[in-house]
Amino acid sequence: MAAVTAQVSDLLLHNATVHTVDPKDTVAEAIAIAGGRILAVGRLADVEQRCGPSTRRVDLGGRTVVPGFVDAHPHMDSVGLRLTKPAFNNPKSIADIQEVIRKEVARRKPGEWIICNPVASEPEVFGYPAALAEGRWPNRHDLDKVSPDNPVYIEPPSLVAPGHAFANSAAIRLCGIRKDSPVKEGVEIEVDASGEPTGVFRDINFPKWLPVRDGAFRAQGSLFPAMPELTDAETLAAVAAGAKAFNEAGITTIYEGHGIPVGPQRAYMDLWNRKQLTVRTYFVVSYPIPYYRDREKGNELIEQTARYAGGNGFGDDLLKFGGLGFSFDSAAAMGACLMREPYTGAAGKPWLGVQLADDEAFRDIVRRCAAAGLRVQVQCSGGGAIDKVLRTYEEVDREIPIQGKRWTIQHCQFPSAHNMADCLRLGVLPTTTTNFLWMYGSVYRKAFGEELAQQAIPFRSWLDSGVPIAQSTDGNPFQPMFAFWQLIARKDAVSGQALGDPAQRISRQEALRTYTLNGARTAFWDEVTGSIEPGKYADLAVLSQDILAVDEDRIPQTRVLATLLGGRPVHDTGLFSR
Repeated sequence: MAAVTAQVSDLLLHNATVHTVDPKDTVAEAIAIAGGRILAVGRLADVEQRCGPSTRRVDLGGRTVVPGFVDAHPHMDSVGLRLTKPAFNNPKSIADIQEVIRKEVARRKPGEWIICNPVASEPEVFGYPAALAEGRWPNRHDLDKVSPDNPVYIEPPSLVAPGHAFANSAAIRLCGIRKDSPVKEGVEIEVDASGEPTGVFRDINFPKWLPVRDGAFRAQGSLFPAMPELTDAETLAAVAAGAKAFNEAGITTIYEGHGIPVGPQRAYMDLWNRKQLTVRTYFVVSYPIPYYRDREKGNELIEQTARYAGGNGFGDDLLKFGGLGFSFDSAAAMGACLMREPYTGAAGKPWLGVQLADDEAFRDIVRRCAAAGLRVQVQCSGGGAIDKVLRTYEEVDREIPIQGKRWTIQHCQFPSAHNMADCLRLGVLPTTTTNFLWMYGSVYRKAFGEELAQQAIPFRSWLDSGVPIAQSTDGNPFQPMFAFWQLIARKDAVSGQALGDPAQRISRQEALRTYTLNGARTAFWDEVTGSIEPGKYADLAVLSQDILAVDEDRIPQTRVLATLLGGRPVHDTGLFSR
C-alpha cells in the first residue's frame, strides 16, 4: 500500500478491482480519499487504517475502478453542439427524416431556422443514400412538405468527401441560391431538369465550405449567408451538454490541442466561473488558417497569447489554457492529407495532398511562437506533413530548445521510425486515435492502397520507441468504452476486419495507460491525475465489468456506473446516492 500524511479519509471505496496505472500497474482493492485527493490505495486491511468513525464507506460490490479517462483530442464543444442539434440517428427512409423535421417545426417559431446534424454519421454514412428506402437523398420538395416556412438546413459530415448537405426552398430562397451561384472549388449545387437547385449540395473540402455549425462556424462567406450565427447562449449550452455527456462516459480530463476558437473559450470560462465545469480542461488557443497568409494578424495573435498563455499554460487544475494550435495539412479521412508519395485524392486525381502553409512561412510562425515562450501543437495527419512539422521543430530547437516543453503533434496517422526517434529526442508528445481505423479504414484503403493503410496508426511502434503516445477520439465516437476496445481490436467498420499489422496490437494495460496517464501528460497534469496514486486527485470511473479481463467483444458493452472528479460524483447511477 502507498499512503501519504496522517490525515483521516472522508470516503472509502472498497470491494473493488482497482487498476491504478501506477509504475507497476498495481491492482488494488480499496481507495481512501480525503479532500478530493487519494490518501491511500491497496489492500482493504491496510487502507482502512486511514479511516475513522466519520469516514463514509461505499461497497462497490466487486466492480472495477480505473482512472478517469483522459481524451487527448476530444472536441467536447463540438460533441455538445451535436447533442443540442436535431439528429436523425441513421434513418431508414426519407419519411424518418421528415418526421424529425416535422417535430422541430412544431416546437419552433414561424420562420426560425432549423439546422440539423448530418443525415448519418461515419461509418454508416458510407452506405447512404442506398440505406434509405427510397434509394436517394432527400431534396427540397421532401423537406418543404413538412417545413414550408421554416428554413431547413441539414449539415454535411465534415470529414466525408463528398459530404452532402440539404436545404428546403425557404433556406434556398433566403440565401438567394441559384444554379449559377459562385461556389468554392470542390462544391457542387445539384440542379433539376429545369436548372433549379434540388436542395442537394456536395462539398469535398476540409474544412467544409458548406456550413457546419461548430465552434468555428461562420455563415458569412458561405453559400448560406442568411444562416444565423451561434449565440453565446447556444455555445454555453453546447459546452455544458458536452461536459455532461463526457461525465456519463467516464471522462474526467480533456486536452484540446487542436485549438478552441474564441466563442467556446468564453463558454468554458463561464462554466468555470459558475463552478459548473465538471471536466478538467486544458485547451490550446486556435491559430486560424487564414492567418498563415496574414502575417500582421498572426503576429498580433502570437503576442496576445504569449501575455497570458505561455509556458505550461495559465489557470488551475480545473481549467487551463496554453500555447497555440495549428493545422498543417488536411484530413486523411477524406484523402486530403499531405503524404510522401502521390495517391488518389477525393477529386479522383493523383496528388500529394493539402499543405495549408508553405514551409518558410510555417517555420517563421513556429520560431516566433518559441521565441515568445509559447508551446506549439500541430495537426499533421499524413507522412509528408509529419516529416515537415518535425523538421521545423528540430530547426527551431537548434536556436530555442523545446525539450521539456511538451510540444505535440496530433492525428499523425502515418509516422515513420525516424519520426518516432525525432519525437523521443525532442520530447514531442504525439496524440492519435484508433477510431480513425473504424470510421475511415475503407477510405485509407481506397486512397493510399492496402499496404500503406495497414501501417496506419501504429501504437505498438510508438510505445516500443519509448514515446508516450496518447489515445484520443477526435470526438467521434467520444465514448471511452468504444475507443478502448478499438485500441485493442483495430477494426475497419466497413469490412469488419482488423486493419493493420497484428504486431501493432498493444496490451490492455498499455491501452489503459495511453488513455489515462499519457493523456494527462499532454496537459502537464500527470502529477495530479491520470493514475490512482496517493496525492493525486480522486478522478475515477467505476465500471460494470473489468475491461482488462472480459472477452474482447464485450468491452463496448461496459457501462460507466459512476464518475468521480476530485472525489465528487459528477455522474452516478446510484452507487453514491444510497
